[in-house]
Parts: sequence; structure tokens; C-alpha cells
Amino acid sequence: MTRRQRPEPWQLVVVTAIGGAAIAFVIVVVTGVLADGVGTGDPLDFYRAIGRELTDPATWRVVGLSAVVVAAVTAVVLAFTRRGRGG
Repeated sequence: MTRRQRPEPWQLVVVTAIGGAAIAFVIVVVTGVLADGVGTGDPLDFYRAIGRELTDPATWRVVGLSAVVVAAVTAVVLAFTRRGRGG
């Protein structure tokens, strides 16, 4: 059986950045919808709240910033672990 190769460092940075952005997106949208459109009695409030969250620039700012932060942290951690292995 052949041994699996480890992914390249840049691949790990990209994957973790996408994962961090996805987590941030879910958290921001869910908290925004819960704050704006749940429990008002109007069934359309939920859809309006989702629309507001998806068109709010702050939502996308948080998603982008979280992707950058996660990518930077991953790159630093990989740099330290690769330096410790001697390669």
C-alpha cells in the first residue's frame, strides 16, 4: 500500500482560510437573522432578515477578515512546524 502524501503548505492555508470564512459566515448570518427576524409573528420577517444579512457589507467584511486571519495564523503555524522539522 502506498503512503499518502501530505498536502502542500499553501493548500493547507487555502483550505483553512475557506473553512474559517465558512464558519464566520454561518455565525454572522445566524446571529443576524436571530436578532432581526425571528419571533416577530410575521412569516416574511425571516426571509427579509436573511436578505438583509446577505446584502449587508459588514457580513462580507467579517467573512473576508476571518479568512485572512485564519490564513495568516495557519501560515505562521506551518512555518514554525516546518522549521522545527529542519526542512
